[in-house]
Amino acid sequence: MIDTFINLFSNELYLFVLFLFSIIILLCISELTYYRNVKANNLNRKIIHFLVGSSASITPYIFDKNYFPIILALIFLLINYISIKNNKLKSLKIDDINSYGTIYFPISYLFIITFFWKFPSHITISMLILAISDPIASLMGKKINYNKSFNLYGDHKTYIGSSAMFISSFLISLIATSYLFNWGFQFCFIASLFIGLSATISESISHRGSDNLSIPIITFLFIEMFCFIYNQNSINEFIIITLLIIFTLYIIHLNEHLSLSGFIGASLMATLVIGYRGFNILLILVIFFISSSILSNIKNKNIQSKKSRRTINQVYANGGIALLIFLVSHFFNNDIMPILILSSVASANADTWGTELGKLSLTQPIDIISRKEIKIGTSGGITVIGTLGSLMGSILIGSLGYFFDLELRVIIVIILAGFSASIIDSIIGSTYQARYICPKNSNISERKKINYHLYTGYKNINNDMVNLICTTMAPIIILIYSHFFL
Repeated sequence: MIDTFINLFSNELYLFVLFLFSIIILLCISELTYYRNVKANNLNRKIIHFLVGSSASITPYIFDKNYFPIILALIFLLINYISIKNNKLKSLKIDDINSYGTIYFPISYLFIITFFWKFPSHITISMLILAISDPIASLMGKKINYNKSFNLYGDHKTYIGSSAMFISSFLISLIATSYLFNWGFQFCFIASLFIGLSATISESISHRGSDNLSIPIITFLFIEMFCFIYNQNSINEFIIITLLIIFTLYIIHLNEHLSLSGFIGASLMATLVIGYRGFNILLILVIFFISSSILSNIKNKNIQSKKSRRTINQVYANGGIALLIFLVSHFFNNDIMPILILSSVASANADTWGTELGKLSLTQPIDIISRKEIKIGTSGGITVIGTLGSLMGSILIGSLGYFFDLELRVIIVIILAGFSASIIDSIIGSTYQARYICPKNSNISERKKINYHLYTGYKNINNDMVNLICTTMAPIIILIYSHFFL
């Protein structure tokens, strides 16, 4: 037994060394080529991207355990981190763009192989799409005029590049799923359409190379989702409900309650929830969105405000943690997961209700820390009606625990956790959220504007970040409570 383990370890050690030296040699060749011909830099990056990604895609079939692949990922991550910090490995950098794609790449691979090593087919397909489709999209995108591009999140993308991303992702998925799964061609075709579309969306909403992180993770989730749908024999139900929800979201987008990026982000979220049969979760999110949208239309006559259009940042700041917990529950099922999801959405609803109802207050809000009067709508401000609104918002979502067969005492804990998180949201908004000031007229804004300078807080903590912290704090409160009292 010991001899067998030693032999296995020795064989995999040889493979590890081979992989490591191959990567180092590739990087050396890329650097030499870069300094001899700078114009070849873009092609160099794509070749390295393709070769490293393709090699990573087959590691689940080469290594028996994930120890050596994890070490490879850590080494590659360390090399890239040092090169960025010290301005080295210039052949891997994008000219005039502050991209962290070379950092995101090993992080995504490390995440997948650490937690999901037992899903070799999923890893292979997701890494192949990243290795092949992403470079194809980039190379094809360079062939079109910059003015014909679009911008959903932060980086400009071209229509031809996104089309190439979808077609190549679809074909890779169709070929791979037909070979690796016993789904039948029709099911593989439908699954590949969704997988290709999810990869394309992940690439189109990327920022500074974040698609190297989002593409493999999102495609992995969609592959597993269709494995689940196949086992549940629920493909027709999935298609009908998904198309109906996406159509509804599109109508909401046309009515300017969702921006284009918000519509795409919400559609992606809804598709995953429906695919993993989280209909209770979908109900919670729908009630949150409807109630908050209704309240946002209630206007204070003394305040001029425009119709709120939720962006993708706002969609995931409010519902992203609940979605994450729900997806984790699919792989690591635990009875506390529904409680955590409810508490996260309860905190988002409490914060939203507190903000919207607080605008109706007849008295000026006071800063929760300094106790000084501030303008209505300013982060960190509280009013009596706003505080009561927060409690009511948390009660609305917490009471949905009935559909999860939760005990009354657990529902009360969810309500209190959601309400407490909204108070924490106000505290963070008052102390750490960025505020900018105009030197000319001393106007203060929570958004960065031209000629405005950071006045208080931290520039990386905006309202979306504060909301994300809020929706994270409620589940943390639940976990602390469950550790000591449940």
